[in-house]
Amino acid sequence: MTGEFQIAIIGAGPAGLSAALTLSRALRPVIVFDSPRAPRNAASPGFGGLLGRERATAADLHAIGREEIERYGFARFHGADAARIEQVPGGGFSILGADGTRATAAVVLLACGMVDRFPEIRRLDDFWNRSAVYCPFCDGFELRDGPRGVFVNRPEMLDAAEIYLTWTDDLILFLDTGIAVPTEREAALAATGGRVERRAIRGLRVDAPDQQAVEMADGSAIERQALVLWPSQAQTELVREMGLPLDDAAQVAVDETATGPGCPASTRPGTCSMPAVRTATPPSIWTPWPLPRSWRTWR
Repeated sequence: MTGEFQIAIIGAGPAGLSAALTLSRALRPVIVFDSPRAPRNAASPGFGGLLGRERATAADLHAIGREEIERYGFARFHGADAARIEQVPGGGFSILGADGTRATAAVVLLACGMVDRFPEIRRLDDFWNRSAVYCPFCDGFELRDGPRGVFVNRPEMLDAAEIYLTWTDDLILFLDTGIAVPTEREAALAATGGRVERRAIRGLRVDAPDQQAVEMADGSAIERQALVLWPSQAQTELVREMGLPLDDAAQVAVDETATGPGCPASTRPGTCSMPAVRTATPPSIWTPWPLPRSWRTWR
């Protein structure tokens, strides 16, 4: 596949597909680099709280999204990762696919997500997105009422600790190394039904078909139906190699002036130091400027 497009979207998750749909409706010729690799949430049995697609899987949402986008005829999907993005003299970008093909575009929209970095907890892979979960709103209903744990590996998780008591009255906060809980904070948690566990976690295990447990470093085990944890995130190799500035959370730093109409500050797309590169996070998809009408036909 070799071609010239107005916009290249790197990634075909919810952000990339939402962008492709909006831009197709705006009559924009788009190429979407749709990685053949499994998405980060591939193991999830289904999304909860997604209006109109309740309990859809990642594969379901991807297939439905592509079908809707392809009806318009303005987006082309390329089933490969983008391996390298380079600026072209005179403007625009050259995007090299991992399969050796190349496309050019006036604008690049980065929607390739992040890379999860998981704590060293034995057998976490076996439980991830099933009973070891990231989002209580996505999975809390299915895991309600049973004993729950929260792996606290960053201080901000303590700020939201009480919210997990929405789904259980048996909550244990397992503290990672280096996490301290002020005495008054621990007392406040205890008053609402939560307690703190300072021993290190070794792993997860199944003691019976319906009985899962958190295994401690000293060999003891604490029964928990579910464990909530937030993996840290790193930037993709593609974005790192572009040399774009990153913020403290490893996300691409955006220009504060690049807020589109109605885009919340926490989800806005934005500009960065490389001209005409944009980043996107659902649900905010924004066409940053009007481009020539001549682009409404394939070039």
